Amino acid sequence: MRSPFLAAAAAVTLVACSRPEPPTLKPELATVTAVTVRGIELRVQIQAYNPNGIALSTRSMKANVLLDGKYDVGTVTAPTPLELPAKKWTRIEAPLSVKWQDLTSIAALAAQSRGVPYQVSGTVAIGGETLNVDVPFRLSGTITHEQLVTAIGNSLPGLPLPGLR
Repeated sequence: MRSPFLAAAAAVTLVACSRPEPPTLKPELATVTAVTVRGIELRVQIQAYNPNGIALSTRSMKANVLLDGKYDVGTVTAPTPLELPAKKWTRIEAPLSVKWQDLTSIAALAAQSRGVPYQVSGTVAIGGETLNVDVPFRLSGTITHEQLVTAIGNSLPGLPLPGLR
């Protein structure tokens, strides 16, 4: 007959040696904070739940911005050092600044006299002593026509585009 103490010790050892689970990300918001001559600036907010009994840390957020479902603005990585306490939800916020790769396409979007949908797809790099993982997320929103017109007007003065004020 086995001792209850040995069974409990074996269970604790098994749990202690098991690999931690990756956190769960719940995307909240991607807000355009500026559209400039250089690119688009966003603030991304994500809730992260750490299901483990140990704290984990975020290292960085990598994100790609796509406009109107087809124009790839670019990819950026921003540092996001933050502790994710065990068994708790924590908000991760990151400012992202993505430089324009093709200003001509952006000008064409601005000429359409409408808001332009955007999608932010990326990963949050999370790591600790026993876990290093990139957890994916996706957010979306709309850049207003006025934001695009201002950016194009500042970067391409004198460019005659239909629909631009």
